[in-house]
Amino acid sequence: MTRLFALLLLLHSVAAAQSKPDVLFIAVDDLNDWTSYLGGHPQTKTPNIDRLVARGTAFTNSHCAAPACNPSRAALMSGLRPWQTGIYTNGDPAQDVLKDVVTINRHFLANGYNTLGGGKIYHGYGSEGRSDSWTKWEGLFPSIQEHEENMNGLGRGHFDWGAVDAKPTDMGDYKATDWAINQLKTAPTDKPLFLALGYIKPHLPWYVPKEYYDRFPLAEIKLPVTKEHDLDDIPKAGVRMAGPEGDHAAVVKGDQWKKGVQAYLATISFLDDQVGRLLDGLDQSPRKDKTVIVWWTDHGWNLGEKEHWRKFALWEETTRTSMAIIAPGVTKPGTTCTAPVDYVNMYPTICELTGLPVPEHVKGASLMPLLKDPAAKWDGVAVCTHGKGNHAVRDANWRYIRYADGTEELYDHSKDPYEWTNLAGEVGMSEIKAKLGASIPATAAEVKPTSGDGKKKGEGKGKKKKKAEE
Repeated sequence: MTRLFALLLLLHSVAAAQSKPDVLFIAVDDLNDWTSYLGGHPQTKTPNIDRLVARGTAFTNSHCAAPACNPSRAALMSGLRPWQTGIYTNGDPAQDVLKDVVTINRHFLANGYNTLGGGKIYHGYGSEGRSDSWTKWEGLFPSIQEHEENMNGLGRGHFDWGAVDAKPTDMGDYKATDWAINQLKTAPTDKPLFLALGYIKPHLPWYVPKEYYDRFPLAEIKLPVTKEHDLDDIPKAGVRMAGPEGDHAAVVKGDQWKKGVQAYLATISFLDDQVGRLLDGLDQSPRKDKTVIVWWTDHGWNLGEKEHWRKFALWEETTRTSMAIIAPGVTKPGTTCTAPVDYVNMYPTICELTGLPVPEHVKGASLMPLLKDPAAKWDGVAVCTHGKGNHAVRDANWRYIRYADGTEELYDHSKDPYEWTNLAGEVGMSEIKAKLGASIPATAAEVKPTSGDGKKKGEGKGKKKKKAEE
């Protein structure tokens, strides 16, 4: 009788495991809204990303929790905001903070999932704080080497771009895609699979084979829509984030603006090809019809808007992301959701989709109501943090920014989608600022940066910035 009971218990356990959906968890580095479905740039070509998000619900007003790789990924994977962890910038040692936190992958591993990770999920190998939290971790898939001397001639470290003499198969993201496809096809089916794949491109440097540059002839390149003197109504704290005297001044002086845009478009196109290969691999695998797909980019990216390049700021282009969830039996193909959401919503959503309990420390709201009905009532806002005391709040129509020194910006997206006119000082805006500002923590409630000032020595200066940013 005891043996029979044990056998029944084992069969029940196996059946329960097999009933849980697999999860394909796709992270992308430095991709903004330059995808065809979001319309961030009229010349971008992303047919494969478009067909991925069209399988389920695309969130068109989604934002990162922080506009930098390290704090954005730490927040999403832990369910904790920067002001709760002290991980505000790329210089903060996430590994010291997250070592004892039940992160997403640890939670799935503890709940019976075969949990695999490859590419860039956290901010570099080991950023989570220990190496035993993945069943298998494949690292960052080495790619072609950076050039000692910049191809673009700007002399600003890995802020570089140009066509390289390489094959697509030489690229790290191509190898990562091969690895992920193999796991989808061959991983044991006695356990549900949580497969995380982190694409590095379009992170700098924008080195991809010439065939991708050829897709975007330089003579036809269109620059982002900008306004002259756009920084005139921006507080000093915002201007410091923009850093117009740095990257932008160098790009303009070096006549590299169009070439930079071409390079970003080319690198996105390379990424898109890999996404297409991954989708085809999923469709040819035994997991095709039972896999939840989670697609997310870690933050946005500026290419000259507000005389700013890179992330590291609190405007729309730096915080807006590409994010979608495809859940068989829950989401409807081709749906979009315009509700303002951010990445602390991700952890509880994935738990609910897979039937796992939500850890006690995870307080974000699940997106499940919006997955079932993208037009459902939603009271949440998106909150983004860059450095202690600097926050942006985004709802359906407004963006409110408050810096650590108390200065402010306010934009009405219904009339000003490019955020050209700062309304923070206008009469009649107090109620809107107070409503949005209610989501910003008091300074006293914020944890201090884990690295002191949250920056590495030399951050923002040419080649010395590289290690702090990657």
